[in-house]
Amino acid sequence: MNDYNDDDALCFMLINLVSKVFPDLTIKGGAEEPFYKAPKENTNAIIYFRNNYPRSLLHELSHYCLAGKKRRQVDDFGYWYTECGRTIAEQKSFELVEARPQGLEKAMCKVIGLKFAPSLDDFSGKPPTKDFLYHLDAAYHEMLTNPPPIARKLLIALRSFAKG
Repeated sequence: MNDYNDDDALCFMLINLVSKVFPDLTIKGGAEEPFYKAPKENTNAIIYFRNNYPRSLLHELSHYCLAGKKRRQVDDFGYWYTECGRTIAEQKSFELVEARPQGLEKAMCKVIGLKFAPSLDDFSGKPPTKDFLYHLDAAYHEMLTNPPPIARKLLIALRSFAKG
């Protein structure tokens, strides 16, 4: 595993890499909350990620890579968001839509040597469910062996970055 001691420097390098892979995407760190702003006439789409935190950047990129063309035309990819304090049913729904992006995020972390831990976006202290971990792991293996085209493009670029 690589030892990245400077999150700001790593984010800067990742943003430069992504700008070459996806020239129609702008990335901005330091946001209080992650957000995807869909492209408007003559403007790039923008990914905002938290506080120059590399894992936040990779997580938001995973959503971008897995969103289809229609979802990339809608702010926050058209996803709903319920803050911490979700009901059991809301948390289960969250886990269903988050397993695949986190599987890709885990693959990206592996490629560049960052430590990965699943995120439930729930501060109750409850551990991840077995179902969530199972689906995350299945998605992770899919991303390592047969990722969708846009995810593949980014994973290839990250492999080159990690070797560099």
